[in-house]
Amino acid sequence: GRTLRGIMASGFGARGSEGRCAPVWREFTKCVSEADDRSSCFKFREDYVECLHHKKEFTVENEVEAERARRNDEEATKKRESLLKEMWSFSWVTDPKYAPKEGGS
Repeated sequence: GRTLRGIMASGFGARGSEGRCAPVWREFTKCVSEADDRSSCFKFREDYVECLHHKKEFTVENEVEAERARRNDEEATKKRESLLKEMWSFSWVTDPKYAPKEGGS
């Protein structure tokens, strides 16, 4: 059968140590070599690809950031509407601070 060893990069990290994905790669190749059905190794392959490219991680981070921005915008809109309502409904005539004093001249 075809070996998977030649497909992976060297297995060494940027500073000469073992690469961050080498252990995940070993688990995947072990599964493939021992499995009767290679489709049972899909999760190992998926983990290896995620280790290399972080697509799922970035997707989740982007979703979290988008939700945070949406909530911030929603809160800002509520505060702005409340402030505008208060500003437009305010009248110096009805505010007790500006009402004429009792018994004054």
